[in-house]
Amino acid sequence: MRILFVANTFPPAYTGGAEIATYHACRGLLRAGVDCSVLVLNNRASESLDEWYSLDGIPVHRVVYGRLRTALTDVLDERLYQVVRAELRRLRPDVVHVQNASGATLAPFLACRSARVPVVNTLHDLWLLCPNNMLYRADGTFCDPTKDSHACQNCFRRYDFWGNIPFRRRVFAALTSNVRIFVSPSQAVVDCHVEAGYKPERFRLIRLGFEGTTTTQRQNAVLDRCGACLNSEPMILFAGGGVEIKGAKVVLEALPGLLASLDGLQVVVAGGGEPGLLAAFRGYAPAVQVLGSVPAADMHGLFAAADLTLVPSVWHENAPLVVCESFQAGTPVVGSDFGGIPELIRDGKTGYLFSVGDADAMVSAVRKHFARPAIERRRMRLRCAKEVLTRFVLSQHVERLRKLYLEVSGR
Repeated sequence: MRILFVANTFPPAYTGGAEIATYHACRGLLRAGVDCSVLVLNNRASESLDEWYSLDGIPVHRVVYGRLRTALTDVLDERLYQVVRAELRRLRPDVVHVQNASGATLAPFLACRSARVPVVNTLHDLWLLCPNNMLYRADGTFCDPTKDSHACQNCFRRYDFWGNIPFRRRVFAALTSNVRIFVSPSQAVVDCHVEAGYKPERFRLIRLGFEGTTTTQRQNAVLDRCGACLNSEPMILFAGGGVEIKGAKVVLEALPGLLASLDGLQVVVAGGGEPGLLAAFRGYAPAVQVLGSVPAADMHGLFAAADLTLVPSVWHENAPLVVCESFQAGTPVVGSDFGGIPELIRDGKTGYLFSVGDADAMVSAVRKHFARPAIERRRMRLRCAKEVLTRFVLSQHVERLRKLYLEVSGR
């Protein structure tokens, strides 16, 4: 069986959660004897590029074009359509598995429709329902998925915002009608789409799967930069940098209460983002250390060194990779009770849940954790590590994908 993955970004150029999940899926499928490759498409680059490379045995073809953006070319870029058609003729895949679509436009769906190739699409966010993929407004409130606004007025537009055309939902639904199955790592994202009018039978819940890691010691320069933080008790990690939707403002609001109530607390902030938010974090030095962007390969050591990881996302997160990575290192998570996060965290067992955007509630959850006896906190760490080994197993994820491909291809 031959599978072609289509994404708008892929490592090593970008290592977001969707990209890392796709990387693990490809590696697992290749080991299971499934012939798969990745086509990376993006029409938002600074310059055009057509390159081939291999990443840990995964064949990757990357085609990007310089920015020539309008609302219409966000929906369909003819250049990318032709690239997909050529790739389909060359590879003759049994199934095309589309990942994030924004930079790739809807060209892969239309090309597969024309070539009569079955399509599966993993939904990592809410791009079918909203131009900013999040149903998130500029004032921090949320759009109702049951109400289709024909002209978005108050959208949050600082990050990805694309295809803002009249009757967008109807157009996108029509142009992706050839998708056999929409895959989602969380039930929350499925529910949002069903509320918006999609038929539930078109969706399949498939949890993410990851390979184990053995990185437990200070093996990289990033950990060395943390210095005394690694020997601090307590230590908290926030991997959302200065990104508003990941809860940076919630953490900033919570910092005074956290630092006042926990003696010797060290907070490590990893990740890029908005300069103003990162500067606000630096204002709390030396108790808060801002690392900036950290390579994905180096993050495990940070998770392992932390006592808690904060995931205070303020939008409909699907299945945030940071939760699984933290569990993989044996570190409990304090997360928003919103989107797909509650499906990952067992409150009081592998972490704590608090009302989205409530900084005081997050502070209370952190205090509750450090008030527990050390032996109980140790047991939580063991449960977190076990959670990954039982719920997020790569071989199980690969087997469910393989069966899905057989189903949609009729083989």
